[in-house]
Amino acid sequence: MLELRNTRRNAISQLLSSAAALATMSAGQAADGKRPPRIGFITGAGFPELEVAFTDELRKLGVVEGRDVVIERRFTRPNTTDSQTMPAELAGSDLAFIVVSALPLALTVRDANPRMPMIIGTCPGMVSNRFAQTLERPGGIYTGIDELPPGVTARRLRLLKVAAPQVKRVALLSTTPGKGGHESQVADAERTATELAITVKVYRATSLPELRAALDAIRVDGMDGLQNFQGALSLTNRKMITDFAAANRIAAVYQARWFPEDGGLMAWAPNQSDQLRIAAQQAARVLAGASPGDLPVVYPPKYYLLLNTVAARRIGLTLPAGLLKQADRVIES
Repeated sequence: MLELRNTRRNAISQLLSSAAALATMSAGQAADGKRPPRIGFITGAGFPELEVAFTDELRKLGVVEGRDVVIERRFTRPNTTDSQTMPAELAGSDLAFIVVSALPLALTVRDANPRMPMIIGTCPGMVSNRFAQTLERPGGIYTGIDELPPGVTARRLRLLKVAAPQVKRVALLSTTPGKGGHESQVADAERTATELAITVKVYRATSLPELRAALDAIRVDGMDGLQNFQGALSLTNRKMITDFAAANRIAAVYQARWFPEDGGLMAWAPNQSDQLRIAAQQAARVLAGASPGDLPVVYPPKYYLLLNTVAARRIGLTLPAGLLKQADRVIES
């Protein structure tokens, strides 16, 4: 588990104070006949629970769709041009701001319209990708959730070594977009590899053909472990990656719960639906008059250990009893 520092916890709790401001806003709009603001929301079509989490949280905060806000939704299909065309379309629309679920979508929005405010549901490196000056006070027109707290990459690698002590050569499969996120994860992994007396090698992919080539190179190089870095490309193609790891008897640790749910060995990951709830809290405050740049960027409030014993058996691995006791969830069928 990775706990937020007190300042982060306070920032999240402050978001919940928006309900009263929204009630005042709604009454004012009703009185003067103003149209509600229009905002954009975009996520992957394969993750409907993220949109549900966002809209449910808005509702709990008293934001009534149609009365207080109009939401233009877009859902990108995997391995298509949707992740380029749909964010660009929203960026060119008359919207108050856009909520995006992931960094690649945010980068496309900013490229298409640098003046469009955004709330980013998950971003490996808000500062390094120039969406925030600092986490405490982003400045500018962006805020969101940074999914790369210090130490998270090292913790994943240590957990992999506990789960599979025989691992000696770990592939670092990186599909992390943008700037800084990839580099910081590599640096953390390399430092931790020295402590664990293992070797690591980076395999970078920015497209589906490159991802296939990276997996083939991992096989040819005889790597016996894999750590998957943050990235929408790997998340979208997670079944291909987990099937590859199983077929080649590679112990792997992942960055999102969907990987062990789709046959992967393990993950140490935040609840991404919770992150979209936080994004909804931030959106509610912006709708009530706050500037995104005045809202602190936060880390996910908790990380969860998920283990898949079926995946372990497929690669001839028996997970240690102590690790199973630590798990927040064990998938056994």
